[in-house]
Amino acid sequence: MNGRIMASIRYAFNTRNWQPSVQDWVKAAQCIQKEEKERIGKFVFKKDAKSSMIGRLMLRRMLHRVTKIPYNEITLGRTEKGKPYLLNTVEDIYKDLSFNVSHHGDYVVLAAEVNTAVGIDTMKLEKPAAAKTLSEYFRIMRRQFTTDEWSQIESGQTDEEKLCTYYRLWCLKESYVKLLGIGIGFEVIRLNFNLIDKLTEDGQTSCMTTLKVDDIPVNDWIFEEMLMDHHWITVALRPKNMQVKRPFTQFEILSFNELLEDSSPLSDPDQEYGEQFIQKPNNPADMKKS
Repeated sequence: MNGRIMASIRYAFNTRNWQPSVQDWVKAAQCIQKEEKERIGKFVFKKDAKSSMIGRLMLRRMLHRVTKIPYNEITLGRTEKGKPYLLNTVEDIYKDLSFNVSHHGDYVVLAAEVNTAVGIDTMKLEKPAAAKTLSEYFRIMRRQFTTDEWSQIESGQTDEEKLCTYYRLWCLKESYVKLLGIGIGFEVIRLNFNLIDKLTEDGQTSCMTTLKVDDIPVNDWIFEEMLMDHHWITVALRPKNMQVKRPFTQFEILSFNELLEDSSPLSDPDQEYGEQFIQKPNNPADMKKS
């Protein structure tokens, strides 16, 4: 790091490709706080437990690297809305450190910024399970989108294109709300996003999308969008200085070993905790099979 302030960080981790052994899980659990470990242990399915565990490990890795606080001294709390925050005292240059985590489908993602508020959301491009048909699902969700946004969704030539635009707009809305940290009480119908350019292939990025809130244009926000491995990822940014041009921040894809390379244990090994995890079904579908 050489004393340089790390102003922008993006992490991504593919949980589908990670099949932890008992010892992997024991080691991971040693690197998070006691209350986090207990909360993760209550998940019924491996899929949910893995996503939560990776999210906590990402936060500790990022905070250690940015603030230089020793790994095992980092202390995280949660707001009433469930948003994590750092309890440690930090240098003045890091007092405006903002960070956010999201997970859906196969990925857990993190965004962190110094001197810029940040929110992040991800959604996997898959058929929703909440309804039998796409038209029925859209009917259920219609009240969450403006007329202009539905026009953009319906302009798709195929159901796949329509669903892709739907998820893109939903990620934009969620990233905005997550930056504000106000939870599910915010009426997202107030947000009207205009997609300037199309993103159709993995790896494509955009910072062109514009926003109106209550029909008033918003000019002090930036939305970094990326299509990665059939997942939308949107990072909402509210810089203190919009005059400073900034490049799109690419994601660092982490492996489990890379995630823990700076770690140090906070607790003793808990073999029983690892064995309990291994016995969990991966997802609801696994329970139906049994």
